[in-house]
Amino acid sequence: MPHPIPLHLPDDVLISLVNQVDEGWYGPKSEAALCQLIRDWVAGQFAAPGLPEPDAAAPAAPPEVGKGYQWKQLFLPNGTELRTTFGGKSTYAQVQDEVILCGGAATTPSRLANASGCGTRNAWHNIWLRFPGESTWKLAHRCRPPA
Repeated sequence: MPHPIPLHLPDDVLISLVNQVDEGWYGPKSEAALCQLIRDWVAGQFAAPGLPEPDAAAPAAPPEVGKGYQWKQLFLPNGTELRTTFGGKSTYAQVQDEVILCGGAATTPSRLANASGCGTRNAWHNIWLRFPGESTWKLAHRCRPPA
């Protein structure tokens, strides 16, 4: 008979898990997803050396830790995605090799926010961010640390 064991997770991990399974709280879907993730991790850790796992896709290389783009008080690690919308059209960019690239060209948050439009848009209020490993977009000004 299984015995539930309380498990403590950091707030951001729990919120990401709940958002990923689209449940709204820690419930049966979140529990099942967490259990499956742990089972998969344990199976991978103790698999026979040298044998490939069946149907296992190669894991994506994690972005280099500590490298990215410093936007005033906000650090955007490599792999961070940026999105702005004007007139119903979205423009996307990504932090790569410590610069923001949009369409292969280096840009700044201000230039990205004003690429389409009148040129007076506040980037903090017009750019949405999706950090590496996260599934949700956040408005830049909500990610900005207090001054």
